[in-house]
Amino acid sequence: MKIFIGIFGLIIWLPLLQMVFSFNVGNQIQENRVLATAPIFAEFSGIDLYARDGVKWFNDNYGLRNILIKTKNQLDYSIFNTSKRVHVGKNGWLFYKSVIDREQPAVESYLQENSKAVLNGLNILAQELNKRHIQLVVTIGPMKNVFYGDQTPNIVRPLDLNRQVVKLEDGLRGMKNIIFIDSVGILNDVSSRRQVFHKTDFHWNDPAAYEVAKSLVNQLSKFEKKNLLWSQNVSIDLLETSGGEAMFMPLFFPPKEKSLMVRKTWQEPPSIYSENIKPFQWVYEQRPTNANLLQPIVVLGDSFFDGMVRAGLPIYFQKVYRAHWNSVSIPQLVNELPKDTRYVFLEFIEVSVGSYQGLAKEVINK
Repeated sequence: MKIFIGIFGLIIWLPLLQMVFSFNVGNQIQENRVLATAPIFAEFSGIDLYARDGVKWFNDNYGLRNILIKTKNQLDYSIFNTSKRVHVGKNGWLFYKSVIDREQPAVESYLQENSKAVLNGLNILAQELNKRHIQLVVTIGPMKNVFYGDQTPNIVRPLDLNRQVVKLEDGLRGMKNIIFIDSVGILNDVSSRRQVFHKTDFHWNDPAAYEVAKSLVNQLSKFEKKNLLWSQNVSIDLLETSGGEAMFMPLFFPPKEKSLMVRKTWQEPPSIYSENIKPFQWVYEQRPTNANLLQPIVVLGDSFFDGMVRAGLPIYFQKVYRAHWNSVSIPQLVNELPKDTRYVFLEFIEVSVGSYQGLAKEVINK
């Protein structure tokens, strides 16, 4: 009896002890936000604000928070096959609820009103770049429920075949002053032969990114009237991983998968790699360069572009300037384009409302 009382008492006091002495218990939870910090009392007149901030701090920092949250989530997932943040699909497939439930409908609503403005904005941008002998290149990365909607849980409504994103892509195919890389069409063909998205991660897998990168390089080869430059064949490895959606649930034992990865079979040429060259995250430059390579490209992209880099994309260009949508606007990028820029490549995913707004803004403001 005394042992039981002692254990019960330890359980009661353990959360408080963890808060006081700040000892680590388990891995941190991936929350994609900054946790609240302890408020500082300034003066009595601000006590309401102090109390409100104190509640926020406690909710983010109470003792054994990570363990308690993971315990609840593990029970939900293991027993009820559900999760607060992620749609638990069939056959091990996971889908962010925020993407399916909020972001895709929000994009449809935005494009319903502003699709013409987005296309007009792209047209204006292409014309402005063309005056400087720069070619605009665009691709829109699809979400994985576009290809694996049959793997979503039954509570998820099937995607409408006539979505606004599809109509926008049709408009891009008809534009003569841009080069449109049809990611959906490319992956439709590939998906009949192999998986093109991770089961437990948000992104397309690297062999899928390889196919899009290959199409980009070969289309620009034709534009420069060169022989098709992409030379290496894809070589695929299987690697056990647990992707971002699995880690976001969060669980003690996140689900894993055998992910398709590109095996590096190509030789890296001599090059210089520089980071944090504002407004660019990095710049890759082959040294020495040669006329057989594609001319310099400026990429404004997101994390989907990382797979294209891992697939070997940079080795086909004299220089690659890499910028991120989160750190630079389109007008800023255009104003700061390097003098040797030959291509501007806009790569964004279909649920990137900010990217659409950035493209339409110039037209709307006029």
